[in-house]
Amino acid sequence: MPRACERYTLRPVSLRIVPPPPRSSVASAPAPVPAAPPRWPGPQGRQLFRQAADGKSPRQVKTSFALQFLHRIVGLEHLNFGIWSEDDPLDVTGLRRAQERLVARLFELLPSGVSSVLDVGCGTGVISERLTALGYDVEGLSPDPYHGRLFAGRLPERRFHLGRFQEFEPDRRYDLLFLCESAQYVWLEDFFQAVERSLAPGGSVLLCDYFTVEFDQGRPRSGHPLDEFLARAEAAGLVLEVDEDVTPSVLPTLRLGQAIVDRFGHGILNLLRDASTSRFPRLAGAAWRLAGPVTRRLDRLDRLLDPEAFAMTRSYRVMRFRSAP
Repeated sequence: MPRACERYTLRPVSLRIVPPPPRSSVASAPAPVPAAPPRWPGPQGRQLFRQAADGKSPRQVKTSFALQFLHRIVGLEHLNFGIWSEDDPLDVTGLRRAQERLVARLFELLPSGVSSVLDVGCGTGVISERLTALGYDVEGLSPDPYHGRLFAGRLPERRFHLGRFQEFEPDRRYDLLFLCESAQYVWLEDFFQAVERSLAPGGSVLLCDYFTVEFDQGRPRSGHPLDEFLARAEAAGLVLEVDEDVTPSVLPTLRLGQAIVDRFGHGILNLLRDASTSRFPRLAGAAWRLAGPVTRRLDRLDRLLDPEAFAMTRSYRVMRFRSAP
């Protein structure tokens, strides 16, 4: 037999509306406003950058993961070549010694009468920190936000400018422009225009960098032509006071770079390939195809780090220029 329908009884529900409490005649204290987050990365001042000529972002902010690798994984404070001696081991310890030797030479060439310094391409901020400890009024500049964080950690009271040197519109002139392998990243015409905007009358430009002395068709292009750089410097009214060719002394940096690329770059890539082949054989072909662009990039880096080709086509110089008073 079918089950009898159950009966439900609807009971009335009493809804009691509770009125809000009466307003007090005394004004209540306003809720505390949370403190504004600190400005990153420290006291930057105004953002002093013009619109880029190529129509892109005027500050061209970007992060270099290769430099982060050298700092965070390899453990380097300086992100540049080094001047090696015969007793330096070809390892990271030897590289640190060589880099310190190059920086020491730059500090020996600091001109007298300097107060304000702009560290162009300041990297980890270690050079700016040392200049500040010597009593200089230092500001840093880099398009890399990672460098900005490091700079703020070392020198929280100093100004850091996040952007490219070629678009920098300073609100002051500096007695010294310090460039440790930074000039090569700026087109020549833009570089000397930025120098003119930033350098005080009678100021100096102290730099170390490598330059092209002979073009090699099979080698990736890197570095300004040396003769054109010197000609443009002269046209800009800069007098060359110091010019040292230290190319033979920096070549071990490239040999060590090749060893690092081979061990970490190719080594990790080969490990991933082997793992994908053994554990996921059906995906091995796709993995090898995806690894192709990375392999080509590593091969290009190997050619760029070739010390013999570098010695034939490049010249590493330490230079100091002075402008007219």
